[in-house]
Amino acid sequence: MPTAKTKKAPKKPPEADDLVRETAGNYVSGDGRFEVRQSDTTWYVVDREQTNEFGQELIHGPFGSLKAAKAGMPGARDVKPLLRSRPRPTKAPDKKEPHKPKPTWIDLLPRDEAAEVRKLIRTLEAEGIENADALARRDRQGLLPAIASTLLERRLAAEIDDLPEKDRALARKLVTRLGGVISAGERVADPLPGWALYEVGPGREPTRRRLRLGG
Repeated sequence: MPTAKTKKAPKKPPEADDLVRETAGNYVSGDGRFEVRQSDTTWYVVDREQTNEFGQELIHGPFGSLKAAKAGMPGARDVKPLLRSRPRPTKAPDKKEPHKPKPTWIDLLPRDEAAEVRKLIRTLEAEGIENADALARRDRQGLLPAIASTLLERRLAAEIDDLPEKDRALARKLVTRLGGVISAGERVADPLPGWALYEVGPGREPTRRRLRLGG
């Protein structure tokens, strides 16, 4: 008589300081407050709930490893950013001013830069990119080429989806292994030349920000 199969216990939800992988080199804390990003060989912890005194992302680090960044998250919860100084009014207003919406991170940029960012976000949305505003903001921090990485992953996924279903799993494994080969080029010992995958800027000139393929 066949034995009854035992049911697997439900997966335990992540704790507040656990890390959940989103994309290559990018993790989110279990409670969603922190984002941990990789930049070359260093890691940064970004507070999603608080900003610094300039209204930009509150970033902790750098840390030497993902483990060190994770260990730094509990302490980052107690950090209070400096308040932005504001001049005191010389007299009370005669009447109530209409409520003004809180300025966005784009509103705080110089006019020309803000126009470029808004154009970039509209283009990303036209490409079907979700959370284009957040993606553009993360890319602007300069730690990782977030937009180029997203576009590359979407292009590779589309190419894999065009394959017969039986070949897709193998294609994904090959992409991951190819990513390892590309990353290995950065560790080739001198005097041999190495290789790396770089982002290309709007002017089609390579930037100094490296892309990592397949994790």
